[in-house]
Amino acid sequence: MGALFASATGRVLLVLSSSLLGLWTALGLPDLDQIREIIRRVQEMLALGGMALATVASLLFLLVWVVSHLRRPSASRSSSKLLPIAALWSSYVPVGLTGVAAVGMFIPGLGPYILKSFALAVLLAAFSWVLSVAALVLGGGPRDLERARRAILLAGTPWYCLALYLARFL
Repeated sequence: MGALFASATGRVLLVLSSSLLGLWTALGLPDLDQIREIIRRVQEMLALGGMALATVASLLFLLVWVVSHLRRPSASRSSSKLLPIAALWSSYVPVGLTGVAAVGMFIPGLGPYILKSFALAVLLAAFSWVLSVAALVLGGGPRDLERARRAILLAGTPWYCLALYLARFL
């Protein structure tokens, strides 16, 4: 009785799978190899787009740093010294998170946290970049402008490293 039931079940599954395969082809859906190829191409495009975005952003940081050298120190020292100091100190946090991402590449347990730390570093770098550009616009003494320039370079660090990290996937 068990052998009869097993052979009947096998026949029913064979009929169902062949009808599903016929329905799959009748709908014009691609086979699984084509779907895997499409997914692989989408991943390549996302990696290429992410790398392009990181490269453009890092070049923007460098361009602002180069243009910042056109700013000359002001004669009056009445501007607030708090903003350049805040910009400089806030730029150390994204550099630290980039270091965490770099350590994650060498320690297998931290692998899932690489992109998360890059994402947080990029977000905090944008905040630091805004502070440092505001410090440049407000001006100040030579020391204040030096702090703002250093903050711009440090805030760009996550972008430079993210571009290099994403380039590994191309």
